[in-house]
Amino acid sequence: MPATQSVEKSWLLRDRALRSIPLATQTHSKAARESLRDIEPCYIIRGDGCRVWDVDDNEYIDFRSGLGPITLGYRFPAVDDAVRRQLDDGIIFSYPHPIEVEVAERLVRLIPCAESVRFLKTGGEAMAAAHRLARAFTGRDLLLTCGYHGWVNRMSGPGVPEIIQGTYRGLPWGDASPYEAAFREAPGEIAAVSVACSYADIDKGHGFLADLRDLTERHGALLIFDEIVTGFRLALGGAGEYFGVTPDLAVFAKGISNGVPLSCYVGRADVMARVADVNISSTFGGDTLGLATARAALDTYEREDVIETLWARGKQLMDGVNAHSARLGIAVRLEGLPPMPELTLPGGGALRTRLEGELLKRGVMIYTVCYPSFSHGEADVAEAVAAIGDALDSMAAQGMFT
Repeated sequence: MPATQSVEKSWLLRDRALRSIPLATQTHSKAARESLRDIEPCYIIRGDGCRVWDVDDNEYIDFRSGLGPITLGYRFPAVDDAVRRQLDDGIIFSYPHPIEVEVAERLVRLIPCAESVRFLKTGGEAMAAAHRLARAFTGRDLLLTCGYHGWVNRMSGPGVPEIIQGTYRGLPWGDASPYEAAFREAPGEIAAVSVACSYADIDKGHGFLADLRDLTERHGALLIFDEIVTGFRLALGGAGEYFGVTPDLAVFAKGISNGVPLSCYVGRADVMARVADVNISSTFGGDTLGLATARAALDTYEREDVIETLWARGKQLMDGVNAHSARLGIAVRLEGLPPMPELTLPGGGALRTRLEGELLKRGVMIYTVCYPSFSHGEADVAEAVAAIGDALDSMAAQGMFT
């Protein structure tokens, strides 16, 4: 059902929050935009299945899915029940809980590259752990990176000393040539190539990731896959499984526990064994709530057709949106692979923001990347596609795509 026009309570709370919280949020991608004042909800208070409600009680079909972690759906019974049961026994202890062993063994069985597993709480934190392990194992300092690995590993901009920036080199997705050149220019200096998949042109991974595998093996470097988004979405084992390329290390987060904070770094046993002398340690790494929900989520992934559903509902969304665009003769498209398609459109950020605003008015919440969940039914996606078509019709009638 479409949202109402009023988001007054949201914006009053947001303006209040700015007095004590910079940006009024802990996550940059969740910050409400001033250009969408009186349209965009600033605060969500509950979710159920594939829908969420804001503080003004407006209802939305949600394709943001918590920025990716909600693969199964909000208030997914198996996950919620796991939290309630574990609360009866406790959350954190002074020694490990047996569930650490159980979940680790499950991940070793499910993820092709995983010989050993360790847990942390966020994807960026786990990526930093993988980078440190790679440097310790190889005795080299330089990392070649591709894509975003979380704020902890963003080595450009204010707050990062130049000497640290010099140990990272960002290179593009899809073409191994710049990586080959980097290895020629710095022989024996590169510890690892660390890759997060692109979205709209992710299919380039078929050749690109295999080329990086060959390149790193020839030069004695490690290959690290950032599976924070792709894990338990493209396939259970993420891009590594989907593209048939086995990295030395990989990081999984988001979909591993359907929204309860948990991440893991996994990989070759000989590399992972370096944690004995590389200090990667966190009090909350063995938090039982995250592990209990991961166990419940893994049960669901193995018992139900979760991955197949993400592909099917994503394809339905892509086909519907792209059909509307073709009908109108406009360059608005969902591109990439169905479980995580990227919205592409001309005109830059202003046009994207306008489209998001039109969709919010019609009860649909999207993001740069759309994340279908197991709880998105055919009828939900059809309703969203109809709303998107109506929004595009309205914008085209105003000449916004010419």
